[in-house]
Amino acid sequence: MTRPRRRAVSAAVAALLGLAVATAGCSGSDGGSDAGSGPSAASSSATEHPVDTQVSWGTVTGKLPAAGRQRLAAKVREVVDGWTEAAYLGGDYPRRDFADSWPGFTPGAQEEARADRALMSNEDIGARIDGVDPYRSRVRIDVLAVHARPVGVTAHVALAFGTTGDLERDVRVEGRLYLTPTDHGWKVFAYDVTKGTT
Repeated sequence: MTRPRRRAVSAAVAALLGLAVATAGCSGSDGGSDAGSGPSAASSSATEHPVDTQVSWGTVTGKLPAAGRQRLAAKVREVVDGWTEAAYLGGDYPRRDFADSWPGFTPGAQEEARADRALMSNEDIGARIDGVDPYRSRVRIDVLAVHARPVGVTAHVALAFGTTGDLERDVRVEGRLYLTPTDHGWKVFAYDVTKGTT
């Protein structure tokens, strides 16, 4: 992404987190009402995902009890794995169709990701490869908590995989996903991502 876009995304994040702080006192959610939360969701996601995603904690602003951290980690991991599976690691190759690559994104973020589809998916190389071999998937979570409830998350993503076929290369996808709790669980509403070869 260009530097001006990063500034725009950061402004949107600051605005949303400010709103979350202002409204968190009257929220009854502990981070989204999505079904299948908790350790079983993380186990299911890890089973379907072709590489075990390692989750760690970064900055926690406010207080978030250990049980809340465990639930939040499972939910964030599920969102990140859903994206990386749909956009980069899963599906049959070669292919050109990546229309459903952003399942955990808000409608606005999906629209932006479609415009950035060469970055936010394998659409740029999908027709020239016949497989993907993932070897690293890491997520570091920064969270803002108000009254012991998570109201905003930054997920620092580091994904690495190799491709096979006509185009053999090592690819790295790194950056930040900004998540907010919704009536349908945690959703990515903005991102700041880079993609390149190693």
